[in-house]
Amino acid sequence: MNRACGQLDADDIKVRRPDRPKPGCAVKRGVVRGHVVVAVRVLCARIAEPWTLQALADEVHLSRSQLVRAFDATAGMSPMAYLRKMRVERMARLLVSTDLSVGEAAGSVGWKNQFHASQCFHAHYGVSPTEFRRQRTTPPRIA
Repeated sequence: MNRACGQLDADDIKVRRPDRPKPGCAVKRGVVRGHVVVAVRVLCARIAEPWTLQALADEVHLSRSQLVRAFDATAGMSPMAYLRKMRVERMARLLVSTDLSVGEAAGSVGWKNQFHASQCFHAHYGVSPTEFRRQRTTPPRIA
């Protein structure tokens, strides 16, 4: 795992079903995995950019549909779902390690709308960003 980014590295990405390829996936596993690794590194390095599926596909020299198939075969989710997961996890780290407001943390990972960021955060962690921060930074009570 890439420690600075907290995301997958080349050695962490595995094909979901190594015994047989996913139906309809005509690209070789090595090529698929390599493109996904590159895409993850690009997203990690430039997480705050306003990514679109087309922009990411252009960055890794694949069509949008090939990129979606590659992510599905290796990460088990779409590229945009993976980006959302990366943003939520980076936002969580910012909330517990800095004094940034929820809106500032959301903006620093690429979300323009704090409400949307909070919805994504809650869907991922089951609590609001504010509650997440409170749970993680409240010192334990001594009885």
